[in-house]
Amino acid sequence: QEQFRQAEISALMDTGYFIERAERLYGYPNFICDTGGSICEWVDGDDPGDPLLTELSRHCLLVYIEGSEAHTAELVRRFDRAPKPMAYQPEFLARMWEEYLRENKCKADEVDPDAFIRWTYARALAHRQPRYERMAKWGVRVSADEVAQATDAARFDALIATAIERRAD
Repeated sequence: QEQFRQAEISALMDTGYFIERAERLYGYPNFICDTGGSICEWVDGDDPGDPLLTELSRHCLLVYIEGSEAHTAELVRRFDRAPKPMAYQPEFLARMWEEYLRENKCKADEVDPDAFIRWTYARALAHRQPRYERMAKWGVRVSADEVAQATDAARFDALIATAIERRAD
């Protein structure tokens, strides 16, 4: 977990370098930094001096894609079908571990890792939601439904322009 945290933070802190490189090497005039969901575990959206959010904001417009309950249910369904590794704050993971052991009346060496991670996933999404909300103050908001309608570059640009206008209101 700690190794992943450090790697993700380091990669995100290099965003400015990657933007410059993409333009210099490939002539890309635009750059989308699609972070993993675990970014919310490493930042404090309430801290105006948060180092990672400050650095990202220097180079990018942060866009929070807000999902509905139906989107969350779909994420949980997909995860249940094909679990993937996730990064968690150590305190959250320890709390979930103890809760899982208690709820399932089992010992640590009896835990099915896949069952534990599936059990934890929906709780992790709920845990992260307020963190995403605090991060959203650093940029603009769009709904997942709006993003689904942005099927080409012009529609995507229009969506972001609309989100910027909404923020200004």
